[in-house]
Amino acid sequence: MESEVKHFEQPYALIFEYPWPDLVNPHFDQMKEDLESWLDTDFTFLSAKTRESYKRMGLHGATARMLAIAPTYEHASACNRFMIWITTFDDYCGLCTVEEVDDIHKRIMGILKGNQPLPDAHPHDKIMAQIRDEYLSVTSPEWLETFTFFMDRYIKYGMRAEAPYKTTGTFPPRNYYMIFREYSIAMYTYEPWAELGLGFVLPKEISAHPVIQRIQALTCRIMSWQNDVYSLKKEIARKGEVINLVLIIQHEENISLEEATQKVVSIHNEDVAEFVALHENLPDFGDWDDRVYQYILYQGMMIQGLNTWYIKDTLRYHSSDQYAEKEYTRLNDKNKS
Repeated sequence: MESEVKHFEQPYALIFEYPWPDLVNPHFDQMKEDLESWLDTDFTFLSAKTRESYKRMGLHGATARMLAIAPTYEHASACNRFMIWITTFDDYCGLCTVEEVDDIHKRIMGILKGNQPLPDAHPHDKIMAQIRDEYLSVTSPEWLETFTFFMDRYIKYGMRAEAPYKTTGTFPPRNYYMIFREYSIAMYTYEPWAELGLGFVLPKEISAHPVIQRIQALTCRIMSWQNDVYSLKKEIARKGEVINLVLIIQHEENISLEEATQKVVSIHNEDVAEFVALHENLPDFGDWDDRVYQYILYQGMMIQGLNTWYIKDTLRYHSSDQYAEKEYTRLNDKNKS
């Protein structure tokens, strides 16, 4: 029996502000129509009630604001399908064990490297194959290689690291959490959207540069602390949440929720300041100087866009609803039924 869902009039204790442009993709309305249609055709393994909950999240808005600039609607559509895929996937697999995550990792990596899902594969596997093909129709194999690299790290260093703590309801150590949260937030998998939107792929010698890698890490960190603050009321109401920096600091230091929140805000603000300072003082990238500057600006716009989505578009954090997490079915559970 499900526990009663709590709803909040004021879901956020504070609102972050950023220095980057706040833009939105012109296909916003069409993206909404498409995403809601996909929920009812491709995600029928979720109950009708849960699918309606996802419609109220306004996830198309997150896509439209994080991919504000894109060459064609087809680029935006591929990203929009990935947005609903990864949101439901991350929720659905939220309480998977390490062993289950390892199996998921093997399947998803195989698909991204060209394998076709088995006929009886989970719908998430089949949709990922479709996303792979849609991405390849609008970009290059080199871009997909970058996306695959980040998907690998999201599952291996993010989901897998979280699993022992989520399945036991145990707080992870703060320092370790701040490492794996960078991956488990899944934002690395969105970062290639900057190259997709701008119409180029950074050469490997540039993407491997420590400054670029630090910008990528800061983008994920900022979005992690942003999410941990904005999801706080929801996660407190659900009880037993351990994957949140505010709650971890409160637990470790035995301080008030307000004090712990301010500590996370300070960490967030320091990361934003570092991002801005690096962007304003880039090393010489030769002929790629302007494109690198635009790439980093796009990362900042993605942070800003997601922030606006929290404020304007979504009801995801307005209640304690668990969404797809409550519908995960293990193979041995199926065998019992």
